[in-house]
Amino acid sequence: MKIMWKNFLFSISVIFTVTTVSLAILYFVMPIYYEYTKLNGIKHEFGEITNELDKKSLEEMRGKIDKQLFKGQEAITLILSDQNGKIIHPYFGEENDSFSIKLGDQGETKIVDSSDTMDVELSGSNRVKEMTSSIKDNQGTHYLLTGLYSLQPISDASAVLLQIYPFLLVIDFLIGGIAAYFYSRFSTKRIKQISMATNQMLSLDHTIKCEIKGKDELALLAQDINQLDQTLLTTIDALKAEVAKVEGIERSKAEFMRVTSHELKTPVASLMGIIDGMIYNVGKFKDREYYLAVCKEILQQQADMIQNVLTVSKLDMFSLEETNQEVFSLKEVIEDKLKTYRLLAEVNQVELIVHLEECFVKGNKDELGKVINNLLSNAFRYTKTNGQIDLFLDQHTLVIENQAVKVLSKEELSQIFEPFYRPDFSRNRETGGSGLGLFIVKQILDKQEWNFSFKELEGTRMCFSIYFDTERVII
Repeated sequence: MKIMWKNFLFSISVIFTVTTVSLAILYFVMPIYYEYTKLNGIKHEFGEITNELDKKSLEEMRGKIDKQLFKGQEAITLILSDQNGKIIHPYFGEENDSFSIKLGDQGETKIVDSSDTMDVELSGSNRVKEMTSSIKDNQGTHYLLTGLYSLQPISDASAVLLQIYPFLLVIDFLIGGIAAYFYSRFSTKRIKQISMATNQMLSLDHTIKCEIKGKDELALLAQDINQLDQTLLTTIDALKAEVAKVEGIERSKAEFMRVTSHELKTPVASLMGIIDGMIYNVGKFKDREYYLAVCKEILQQQADMIQNVLTVSKLDMFSLEETNQEVFSLKEVIEDKLKTYRLLAEVNQVELIVHLEECFVKGNKDELGKVINNLLSNAFRYTKTNGQIDLFLDQHTLVIENQAVKVLSKEELSQIFEPFYRPDFSRNRETGGSGLGLFIVKQILDKQEWNFSFKELEGTRMCFSIYFDTERVII
């Protein structure tokens, strides 16, 4: 069953139940309440009359009783008698020492002649009651004031109510039903709108939102759905970006393996040709001592390349959180690497200028050591004879400059970090290396989330700069 009809049936049931109970309470409680209010009114008025007559002269008492008698406010009949029970008022002459009071069917008061005793005749009702109060005149004589009153029966009104109750119930049922129907439609309209918007959200359209009206629970529900939809869309976008990133990495890996296979295949083919020539003593390959040395050099180059390939594979396997992060002195790491390169600078007649400040950073010490080693190796490999290499370190930056054999063009700089890329002038493996050094440097620095740059300076110098993250520099 739809929620609208559930709300309708529930609302009309509540209205019908409340109306029925209210009418039943009215039927049983109204007579009691009527008698209670009338009795309180009569007691209050009798008390006021008593206060007005007290300490007045007998003539004033009679005059006030006459006025009160014919007012007819609460239909109270007042009788004033002395302490012996003799009626003082109403008084009709000496010959009539006593009288009778007759209460008619409609509650009116009639004074009639009687014998020596007071007779009160009740007609049509047995609810006549009396109240008495002791008063005294201005001379201190005590009198007894009696008030006779009758409460009109309310049974006729109750009977009439009982007759019209069915009509009242039908009218309440119709009015309540119409009101409950429109209320149910209005209350479920917003729920339908939220449901429609939620179904449209399945299309992952960023523009679709639940309309928020008011400040009630449905408005809060619409707001929560909008927040949930926004969170899901953000998560989906992040997953799509992550999937695209993973796909890019997989493509890069596939390309890397393809290039690696090519780079390994060519030297192996050359090595196989040299060995075959030595086996069959063909031409120049008869000089085995020389070509064994050549084979060893080729194998050493391949071993270095394989080691670099393994390094790249390890970098892909571990994230920044999984690597060993520690606080260490970058100055000490550089000084340790410089022991070898200082000797190399003397051999190659290169001027090495070093300025190191103390710098403590948080990261992977071994990987940063590889970065320093590769950068220094590249600087020495591509610095011209009698050239200069500058190494500068402060708390935020590491700079390595060199007077290059040839300054790289913008196109070459855009490709220099690709695996196995070597500029045209360095295609010789003896001078150009394996082409993985700067690729490994980029992979490590990207994983450490440190920015870097490689650019031309003054038309003759190349400069590589690393900018350390201030949050991971320990001062």
